[in-house]
Amino acid sequence: MKQLTLLLILSTLILTSCEKEEESQNVILVIFAHPDDETTIGPMMTKYAKQNKVIYIVATDGRYGVRTNKISEDSLIKIRKAECECSARALGIDSPILLGFHDGFGIRTGIGEYFDQTWDLKKRLKSKIEELNPDFILTFGPDGDTGHSDHRIIGDIITEIILREGWVDKFPLYYLGWTKEQASKFGIQELSYVDPKYFNVSISFSQEDENKYFESIRCYQSQYTQEEIEEWISTDLKDTSNILYFRKLSVDKGAKSEFNN
Repeated sequence: MKQLTLLLILSTLILTSCEKEEESQNVILVIFAHPDDETTIGPMMTKYAKQNKVIYIVATDGRYGVRTNKISEDSLIKIRKAECECSARALGIDSPILLGFHDGFGIRTGIGEYFDQTWDLKKRLKSKIEELNPDFILTFGPDGDTGHSDHRIIGDIITEIILREGWVDKFPLYYLGWTKEQASKFGIQELSYVDPKYFNVSISFSQEDENKYFESIRCYQSQYTQEEIEEWISTDLKDTSNILYFRKLSVDKGAKSEFNN
């Protein structure tokens, strides 16, 4: 009888401890445009996934992101989906939520299709944010990482939703950003950057986190040659700072009757 009572007490303590641990976990919602965009913050995602719930939403199906015309759109959509799922496993997060919009959000078909898709995207993202109830959201800022128009659009739309719905405090929004030094390390005019004085969050990560990020990069065989992947990894290994920077969306709520500094 005493043994049974002790077992019940221990079971209750373990259950309570697990519940408290689950309650203390943050829900981190990452929203990007394309399958493979998560590689921009891969080390941070794998770091936080160890003790938090990291949810990844991908807006497009990647149908136009191909290095060769030998792959049909339908085939590429399946390939990009499999690659993104492979990347998520490497990073230690759940399978991504793929919304399935076109690259360019329909602009290739015409402005009417673009408006239809982006209008639907706003509704879908608003619904997902409410459903998932994240502690904070990560996305691209106006610099758009590489400056890709889809990167800028996804960041812009999420910002619009947060501002429109009055969610600035409810769902804190953070933008990824690169310093000039980080942007130039690949030796190409490709990455946008931000003055460091505007960053208010710096996330360090370990070599173990970075190694998992390298595994995730290797999933994207349709996007990069083996030589490009290894060169990417080699370049990142030379950067031993192991820091990612973010800036938080902040709104001055003070009412003024005129513009001033």
